[in-house]
Amino acid sequence: MVYTVKKLSELSGVTIRTLHFYEEIDLLKPAYHGSNGYRYYEEKELLQLQQILFFKELGFSLKQIQKVLGRNDFDQLSALYSHRKSLNEEWEKIGLLLKTIDKTIKHLKGKKKMTDKEIFDGFNITLVKKAKEGTSYFASEEIVGKSIKNPTKNVQDVEKKGKAFYEKTTETAHAIFRELVHCIEKGLDPASNEVQRIIKKHHAATEQLQHATQEVYIAMAQLYQEHPKFRKQLDPFHPQLAEFMAQAMRIFGDQNL
Repeated sequence: MVYTVKKLSELSGVTIRTLHFYEEIDLLKPAYHGSNGYRYYEEKELLQLQQILFFKELGFSLKQIQKVLGRNDFDQLSALYSHRKSLNEEWEKIGLLLKTIDKTIKHLKGKKKMTDKEIFDGFNITLVKKAKEGTSYFASEEIVGKSIKNPTKNVQDVEKKGKAFYEKTTETAHAIFRELVHCIEKGLDPASNEVQRIIKKHHAATEQLQHATQEVYIAMAQLYQEHPKFRKQLDPFHPQLAEFMAQAMRIFGDQNL
């Protein structure tokens, strides 16, 4: 079926103005323009818009979405599986919080008393980890969180470190990501000397901020591969970067830490 921009707007809930903007920035182009000047969209464009909306829901910026969708090796099915996994994890967290809300309502109405422990179900990372039987990245998140050197506790702490410090940290990380993307494109193995040399630099950079022991570094590898916030950083560079880098980090951790 073919849709005009007006009909697509009604179908998707995306405003006409936004659809026009997506065309201007080459994020979503119509299938074709009719002789009447109208924009027409087909199934391919509808699925493209769906991907855009999925990435937006997961917190990606338009610039990041452009990088991901613009890659020649972008795999729509792989992206959908990734979206499903991220949303399922979020849904499980929401489910825990909904149960806590229901229990609290009954508690306040005097119908069923909550234990002190139940009051914080869904907030405490250890409880979430147990509820998910250790199958997610939550245990790794806790390990990495505890490894931070001199963690910032407020705005004043951030200001003390300075904008230049955070910009430099980001530049270093991005340079490493680009080097690893080059390795992926060359078809190198994560265990190769070239890749491990880059990972060694990454570990050294990590060590400036965290106590990057073997346990911490391997836990961080899991976060890079599975955590939506980390995937949001890595996927724009290359859709395979998260898995590739995580594997390389595990190898480095096992052999050198």
